[in-house]
Amino acid sequence: MAQQLNRDVFEGFAPYAGSSDGTAPDYEKMCEHANTMVPFSNHVGTRMIEISPERGVVEVPAGEQMHNHMGGVHAGAQFLAAELAGAMAFGGAFAPVITQVKLFILRSCTVSFLKPGLGRIRAVATLDPRTVADVLSGEVTGRFELDGKAWLYDEGDTAVGKVYLDYVVDVLPR
Repeated sequence: MAQQLNRDVFEGFAPYAGSSDGTAPDYEKMCEHANTMVPFSNHVGTRMIEISPERGVVEVPAGEQMHNHMGGVHAGAQFLAAELAGAMAFGGAFAPVITQVKLFILRSCTVSFLKPGLGRIRAVATLDPRTVADVLSGEVTGRFELDGKAWLYDEGDTAVGKVYLDYVVDVLPR
């Protein structure tokens, strides 16, 4: 039996996403909710630490369980942080229309590791602001492409990776 995508996942953000009556999104509550949503993230130990209209931030905690065989943070853990940070950036940017989102999926990704990641890794992701503005204004609905970028930083705030994120999104008209 084929497994189906959970297309109602964004409804969980609705109580915190604000509304058309001018209620502002509660980004802190959205972040708390996001930390309960992704079972794999909880298994690995990544933490969503910021959702805002401009960016999403996720941390990989320091610890041997995150290491590769060379003693640095495993590339898979760094990728997970970048992918989740992109999702957090999406949640923050699209909070006003989050209940109209039918699909948000990562189609492709390119990761460039600049140097070994050591200790705590922080992923900071942003989305293409033009596309976000076009969707929020109602100019773009239906299925569209969305570009994102995440930077990976170590404990000393040195960039250790750059990640390009290519999403497919489907948003219902308002």
